[in-house]
Parts: sequence; structure tokens; C-alpha cells
Amino acid sequence: MTGVDELSDSTEVVEMEDVNPTQFHVEKHSWDGLRKIIHNSRKNTGVVISKAPHDFQFVPKDEASPHSHRIYYLGMPYASRENALLYSDIPKKIRKDALLVLSWKPILDRFQASPHHGGFSREEELLRERKRLGVSGITSYEYHQPSGLFLFQANSSLHYCRDGANNSFITSPMDPTEIKSQNSGTRMDPKICPGDPTFIGFINNNDIWVTNIKTREERRLTFCHKGIDNPKDDSKSAGVATFVTQEEFDRFTGYWWSPVTHTEPDGYKTLQILYEEVDESEVEIIHVPSPALEERKTDVYRYPRAGSKNPDITLKIAEIRTDSQGNIVSTQEKELPVAFTSLFPNVEYITRAGWTKDGRYAWAVMMDRRQQHLQLVLLPPALFIPAHNDKFRRHESLKVLGDSVHPFIIYQETSDVWINVHDIFHPFIQTSDDEFTFITVNESKTGFCHLYKITSVLQRDSPATKLDTLHTTAASRNSVHKSDEQNR
Repeated sequence: MTGVDELSDSTEVVEMEDVNPTQFHVEKHSWDGLRKIIHNSRKNTGVVISKAPHDFQFVPKDEASPHSHRIYYLGMPYASRENALLYSDIPKKIRKDALLVLSWKPILDRFQASPHHGGFSREEELLRERKRLGVSGITSYEYHQPSGLFLFQANSSLHYCRDGANNSFITSPMDPTEIKSQNSGTRMDPKICPGDPTFIGFINNNDIWVTNIKTREERRLTFCHKGIDNPKDDSKSAGVATFVTQEEFDRFTGYWWSPVTHTEPDGYKTLQILYEEVDESEVEIIHVPSPALEERKTDVYRYPRAGSKNPDITLKIAEIRTDSQGNIVSTQEKELPVAFTSLFPNVEYITRAGWTKDGRYAWAVMMDRRQQHLQLVLLPPALFIPAHNDKFRRHESLKVLGDSVHPFIIYQETSDVWINVHDIFHPFIQTSDDEFTFITVNESKTGFCHLYKITSVLQRDSPATKLDTLHTTAASRNSVHKSDEQNR
């Protein structure tokens, strides 16, 4: 504590008796009054947060344009109560002493994004609760920069528009196009296929569907959900993140498009989707009172209580083959050659998943139930074999697979407490078939979150993981036929 004699001459020393006690008077409130104050405070905080722009996409312009770049984002314009899709143009020349204020311009023309009667489907309500969304309007969007395609969910339907492709930029708001469907129920979690943006994926009734916005063809890819009212007899889903995954790990999707398409000489293409299949048949069913439901008094959920059984999970691939016109010729479901629990023992959660940029590998971050052991795994698409009920055909697929294709555990982390889940995984373009380099974070070694560049040597026998700064090693699984072998 600083003494009075140590203060500078400019410091004003105030004795306690000189202080006006009314300055620190705290007004007393009733419990109802305090509740109203807290409610208004949270409401105002939510409004302030929702008005801040977010989800930015930067698009460069050509040299002939008077502006250098265009920024797309979500925000709440002045005098509006809805999140909208906006853009701003950045001037090429900016005075150093000038304060640059970018104008917010709407992409859509007088578009009503929220449901007309203020109601969401039950699926949308539950997702909004788990995402802690307090705003209405367009809350997320997908953007495919090469084609300039925007995809978003609004009015319990899917819509798209275009801007920015081939340096063609709008100067006035436009009307979006609604993607029609013959399906009942809400289409959730829409995604653009990066390799062929005419294809859109979405979730309908706990299964994965695709639609072609050019040919308007719609196709169901998975057949896990039966559509039975009784949840006891309808426990499977595809491409949908479970309750635990959403609440504990902030993963709200369960399927991922491959970034590349495989084109044949005759123009036929193959598109791939990695997805999580979930079986909740052994998860406890609970009944929760819901004031939002008028027809019935309770809502039915699969809820894994602490210490009880979690859902059974596995990873699969859905393949779509199209002709030169974009028409779907065939679809195929592919699965792992052995049971997921045999291939990855003690894995309870898939916290993150996706594809490398070149599409050579699918990847997944997996954790045990205590969240003390993490594995980052590479999965070659060739590892997945066609799902057949015929044992002979399955045996033939396994023979073709052989021992040459297997997953790699390229990184492992262990903690005595728990491991925080993050989104930092940046794989570099692979320049060698024997090495895989990426950037991730680690908190367990020093107790602080640091970035690490890691090069994993992909070999059959004792593949090692070289950490530039950690100087530790981790072994990868030799092959799918030795999945029970303990890592060295």
C-alpha cells in the first residue's frame, strides 16, 4: 500500500470524513424488482451483442474495381430487429489520418427471414436453445466463393442467392431464391458441396438428404430414421450431433462434404460425405414438461444421465455418383471394415471431424469418456467399404481392401484433469506420401495453450509423430487388423 508521503504533488488525498456518504448509497429493491433488473440487463446485453457484425467473409476484387475488397457478414442494421446478410466495400485509397467508417449494405431486398407468425419448428427451437441464440432473422449462412453462392435458412426453409463470382458484384439488394422440397418437416443444417456447388446437403427427420439447385432433384442418402412416433422404436440418426456433443463440445453438425469431386473421363462425378451415425437405443428416455407445447404436456428426449450409457457412434461415408448433366445416377453407403469400438477402443466421443483440403483423408478428433485422452485420426476414404447385408460380397470387399489401407493416429494428448476441446486444426497440403504436417494446440504440456507445428510420419511399422517443440512421440495404428494392439 502506498503511503501519503510517497504520493506525487498532483495526487489529491481525500480523508474518509470528507466523503459524501450519499455518493455510495445503494437503493434497496424487492426480490421482484431485482428479477426485473437482471432480466432487463440480460435483455439489453443480448441486444448489444447481436448488433455487432460477425461471420465475416473477405472477397478480393480485380484491379479495375474502384474498391479493393468486399466483406460479407451478418449483422443487425439500424432500426431493425432481425439479423440480416450484409456487405461493405473497402476503398482502395485511405487517408492515414482519416477515420474509416464502412457503410452497411443489405444483400437481400426487404426479405422476411423469421417465420411469419413468430413460430419455429420444435427442431429449430431446440437447436436455438443449445446454441444460446437470442436473435431472429438469418443466424448463419454458407458461402462458396468460386461460384458466389450464398445459402441460408429462413422462414423454416432454405434460400440461396449469388454475388461475387467472376468479379461480378451487386450494387443493389436482390431477392433470394427458395429451394423447394417435397419433404415434410424442417430442413436443418444446410451445406454447400465445395466440389460441386449445385448440390446442397441438409438434414430432414434425422437423415441426410441432398438436392440439386440446378436440376431440382432431391435424394435421400441415409435410411436410419423410421419416422415412428415412439422414440423407443426409432433410435438411430445420421448426420445429427447428439445432445451431449452439442452441449459439451459445441459441435452442432454431424456430416461433412469432401472438398473435392472425382471426375471420370466421360464426365461422371463422385461426391462424398463423411457422417456420424448414432444409435441411442440404450440411452435413457426422459419426459420434460414444456410450456411451448400445447398439444401435449411433456417433451420426450434421449438423455444420457451422468454415469449412464452414452449413444453408440460410428463414422460412415455416403457416395453420390452423377452424370455429366448433374443427374444422380446412384448413391452408396460405405462403412468401416470392422466395428468402430474394435477399431478405436475406449473412444466415447467424436468431438470434431472433417476433411483435409485435398480430400485425401477424412479426419476425426476422438476422446474417451473422462475426456483425459485425445486422439487425432486420419481416415483414408478407401478404408470404407460398401455396406452389404450379403456376407459373401462383404468378404470380397475386405479382400480388395487388404492390409494396405488403414487409419493413422497422427496425434495424441493425455491429461490428469481433462482436455479442452478446440477448433484449431490446420492441415498443410501434403507434399509427401509418408509425412503429414499440421498445426494444433496443446495445453497439457505446460498448462498453457500453445500452438504447435507437428509432422507425423505415416508408416506401417512404428510410425512416429515428431513435435517441433514438444519432442515427444506417438504411435499410429499399424492396420485395421491390429486395432487391439496397444500403442507404443
